[in-house]
Amino acid sequence: MDLLYGDRTRILEFFHSHGILVDPRALEIILHRNAGPLIENMLTDPVVSQGYLSESDILDVLRNGIKQDDSRFEINFPDIKVRSSVDDFRGYFVSRYSKLKRIIALSSAMRGSIPIKLAKRSQGEVKIIGMVSEVSTTVNGHRKITIEDMEDQISVILMKGKGVSRELILQDEVIGIVGSVSQGKTPTIFVNEIIRPDVPARIIEDTGRDPVYVASLSDIHVGSKTFRDDDFRRMISWLKSSDSDAQNVKYLILSGDVVDGIGVYPGQEDDLEILNPLEQYFKLAEYIREIPEDITTFIMPGNHDIVRLAEPQPVFPDRIKKEFPKNAVLLPNPFNLILEGRNVLLYHGMSLNDMVELIPGLNFDTIGRAIEEMLKRRHLAIKYGGKTPLIPSQEDYHVIDTVPDIFITGHVHSHALGNYKGVRYVNSSTWQSQTEYQRMMNFNPKPSIMTMFDLHSMSTIVKKFQAME
Repeated sequence: MDLLYGDRTRILEFFHSHGILVDPRALEIILHRNAGPLIENMLTDPVVSQGYLSESDILDVLRNGIKQDDSRFEINFPDIKVRSSVDDFRGYFVSRYSKLKRIIALSSAMRGSIPIKLAKRSQGEVKIIGMVSEVSTTVNGHRKITIEDMEDQISVILMKGKGVSRELILQDEVIGIVGSVSQGKTPTIFVNEIIRPDVPARIIEDTGRDPVYVASLSDIHVGSKTFRDDDFRRMISWLKSSDSDAQNVKYLILSGDVVDGIGVYPGQEDDLEILNPLEQYFKLAEYIREIPEDITTFIMPGNHDIVRLAEPQPVFPDRIKKEFPKNAVLLPNPFNLILEGRNVLLYHGMSLNDMVELIPGLNFDTIGRAIEEMLKRRHLAIKYGGKTPLIPSQEDYHVIDTVPDIFITGHVHSHALGNYKGVRYVNSSTWQSQTEYQRMMNFNPKPSIMTMFDLHSMSTIVKKFQAME
């Protein structure tokens, strides 16, 4: 394709046709710095192909040319096309519905389920699977839910006083309904039972092999004045020690917000020790280079990091990647890792803010329940349009297709360790002291804690590196 230098419209149309959004400042650089000849080659760049071309991306391309991903690990990054058309919104929800319907339909309780259109013409008990589009309460105090499948929708009633009325129903979740059809003016189903995708209960098998630990940290916030530098150095010194547990750590997870960034909230520059976000990553890389070479460190972004805010988030760009040692692997958010045959699900956890608002009585000190509700619904970000920005695409990447052995989150600066039906989970600790905002919210973070999971058994170790204050 012959792209004319200076042709703004044709350049934008070219990128948009390949599902790539262009930052206005990046477009100005292309127009005024003779970048036109590189445009077609940019499509092969791993950063650009994630769906967004930023000012820093194009500057990096101009400085260094097009680079290929040379990770020593085979990582299958999601092929996300950012268009946000009506078709993409529909495709996103169809993907969610189809994946979760398939899981629910495998339940013995849902054997014989039928489409809503057929249920409307039925008598007696029916079984349907659909997505919740609306939740309300009737004047008589019953709960009313509108549920829809690919062809139709129907109202279902959860009668007050019945056990099922206590079920927490969230908008946009996919559920199975067992109930009786009432053929009144408008067909309605009175619910007897709700079936969720959920994870099957299982026992974690102890292989009897020597321990191999995956250690979990989150929300490091390097660059912030409240980053706990001494605690972090104390943790690295322990990893380098002859302690037997330290010697058995082979994998280290940093699950997002690894630096504090800039411009994340108003006045953030007053809270920063390092103003330049790139220098924050350079400082983080200095710490990572001190970690023993036989420990593979996996690093994913969060909402403070300099990738797009909307999820799923891509890997960090090459200009950051090249600063880290070879034993550091950069990942997108969310991501599934297979370590020693175990499935480890990683998610920074921005949607936990939504869950705290959606679940009555939940707060950041009891965040473990939010994680369990995610697992029960087999989805990392149930509500669309809440506080978690989500990219509509032809596939919903937040569905938990494969049941994890370990589920790791972060984001809320708490620490919660649990086991839900055999899935070991942790909301990983932060390495940042209480911020002014947290003080206003009367929330005390639980900093400087490393959580270690043995990949060969059920054992878990919690190591605290917080200095006595």
